Amino acid sequence: MNERLDAAYAPFVASLRTGSFRIPETGWPAELIAAHIALVNDSIADLAEQVAAGAKPSYDNAAAVDESCLRAFADAAGDLVGLAAAVERSAVRLAAAYEALGAELGDTPVPVLIRDGGEVAADRPMPIRSFCEGNASRHLRAHSEQLSALQVPTAENLPRNRNRRARTSSNRPAPRQRQS
Repeated sequence: MNERLDAAYAPFVASLRTGSFRIPETGWPAELIAAHIALVNDSIADLAEQVAAGAKPSYDNAAAVDESCLRAFADAAGDLVGLAAAVERSAVRLAAAYEALGAELGDTPVPVLIRDGGEVAADRPMPIRSFCEGNASRHLRAHSEQLSALQVPTAENLPRNRNRRARTSSNRPAPRQRQS
């Protein structure tokens, strides 16, 4: 990746700080999505730090998909602003761990077990560099879309030109008739 990994998280963090989110009928609410992102970042950063230290670790996302773990993390953060700070902190840690790998350790394969929706989504060795990059791209994008779908429009998160309806000939009100 050409830019620091943590830069990819800025829009997600901003959304948490300015957003208002509805509770979904199914799936995780915004708080659990944010907790998941922060926990995964910290777990992968820990993995990369261990590789950089010469260890041979493995990755299992069980805690990062366990709703009781996610709820405890979200409760400890306090609110969406606290969760935004946790995601931001974890993204900085992930970027630092990624950079510490250097060229020589980035290709180190690590055993990875990922569960998604109760199913095993991946169970194979992955190069640690690719794993970090995939987390900051595909994984983050999927959960950014999930978070965006829960966002309730507010004046703060609407583009300015969506707040006002443009006047065109097709939507201009008809002139008022004078009553005599």
